[in-house]
Amino acid sequence: MLRTLNANYIQTEISIFKDGKICSLTFNPEKETDILFQNGKRIKAGCINCINPKCMSLSDGDIECVEFPDIAHDMSKYLCPVNAIKSGSKQVVIDEKKCIGCGLCVASCPVGAIYLKDGKARVSHADKKELDTFSVDVMGIQKQKRFLEENDIADKAGIIQKESDRIIGSICDEIKQMSQEEQNIFARNLLIKLGNHATLARQGNVYMRLDGFYSNKKQFGVVEIETGTDMLDVSRAILDDIAVVNVRYAVDKNKNHPIAIVLGLPNKRTDYWQVLKDIRDIVEIPIGTITFGALLILLWNNKEVYDFEHFYIDVDNSSIRSVVVSLVGRSINIGDGFYGVLENSK
Repeated sequence: MLRTLNANYIQTEISIFKDGKICSLTFNPEKETDILFQNGKRIKAGCINCINPKCMSLSDGDIECVEFPDIAHDMSKYLCPVNAIKSGSKQVVIDEKKCIGCGLCVASCPVGAIYLKDGKARVSHADKKELDTFSVDVMGIQKQKRFLEENDIADKAGIIQKESDRIIGSICDEIKQMSQEEQNIFARNLLIKLGNHATLARQGNVYMRLDGFYSNKKQFGVVEIETGTDMLDVSRAILDDIAVVNVRYAVDKNKNHPIAIVLGLPNKRTDYWQVLKDIRDIVEIPIGTITFGALLILLWNNKEVYDFEHFYIDVDNSSIRSVVVSLVGRSINIGDGFYGVLENSK
């Protein structure tokens, strides 16, 4: 092993699958993922100990939004909001005490080597007969890199995790215990894994309050993240965000599609819903409102979201259940009003 590589990498061996081109990954709730190769062979997925694990970190492109080029943004690229996953010598290692079972790492692994069981992420062990294993040297790294590049767009099917009140409630309780930074990272990474570029505004800029912004092939906009009860502040902050990025950074307010990411939809008696309607009617800006729980359900069903105006709700309709049902293509197993995930709490 090259001494320089030994100093930079914790891995002692890395692998690729012998059968080469992956056709699809099929997720199975509570069970290991199935791999279908282009040659028709099916096997259980397993960790190949990637040199640059996508289950741990994002790429530069993930956190770049070209529509907001001049706004300083946070450069952190770690994926797990609670730092529960690390590189190991022969495979990645998950700290089950830290893991909240969100599935971000599951959705990110290019070979389906991570799955959720009993609310925790688990790493699958590949059958060594299915692998070509290399030392961590220049040649081995190049072989693995080529393999991963060839399999970067494998189709995904199945369900990562079946939603339930118990599972969603447990994760929402964990979100409450996170720091503001962890909550923001979590929201950003969910947006990214749903097909968007997303980033957070750099902390310490006293002239700009906004939490972040996103872009995709259809639209872009500012993002506010709120896990408490100060929902009126969210709508006001979004208007301020739109004004600031318009005046200081020439981001057209008419092309800005803002979203609020919240822990739960507020009670219908709050003024938030009427304010949303007033903003849409007076300044013609519909603000989308989506919950962490809804984002998780979409993630677990391998969906992508490009039009957040579908999540516009106000005093006349404060439920996003029908939108999530439409995107997922089936009924959602979350109780009416539970945690405010899909409609107002009772």
